[in-house]
Amino acid sequence: MRTATAPLPSQRGVALVVTLVVLIGISVVSLASLKTGVFELLMAGNEEARTSAFQRAKAGLDAVASRISNFVVIGDIGYRNCTPGATVAGCAMNNITVPGEFDPTGSEMFVERLAPLSACPPRGMATSCENFSVSSFAIDAHYSDTPNRGGRSRQQEGYLILVPRLDQGRQ
Repeated sequence: MRTATAPLPSQRGVALVVTLVVLIGISVVSLASLKTGVFELLMAGNEEARTSAFQRAKAGLDAVASRISNFVVIGDIGYRNCTPGATVAGCAMNNITVPGEFDPTGSEMFVERLAPLSACPPRGMATSCENFSVSSFAIDAHYSDTPNRGGRSRQQEGYLILVPRLDQGRQ
């Protein structure tokens, strides 16, 4: 006669199989979570590099614009003034200066003349065409830290420079 506490031969090892299936399921979910976490960490690093490069390029624009001497009002349309050592094609001069607190490492900037000096100032500038002419420029700043697995960015801004007519030899 059999006792009620003895296991039946067909039920041996079922608990082990169920435990192994549950353990494999938990392992798969854990590995998927780990892979997602690593991927999100890489995305955050890329976003940080992109943002840092954008800020460095914008700082380059601001540094160039802070010096009026970087806007050369000579030459024709397309005349370029570049930073020393710039690899940008078509530089007529390489004498852009920036304030001492700006670190130009990885940066190249140039100022390009876009219009002739004979243009009149826009109406909203509260000046007359008799006393002033305006010259338009574009500042282009490139920043790249790709050798160090960093980001890169290119920023451009336009500027109008008022030039008194007396400085142009007219009275």
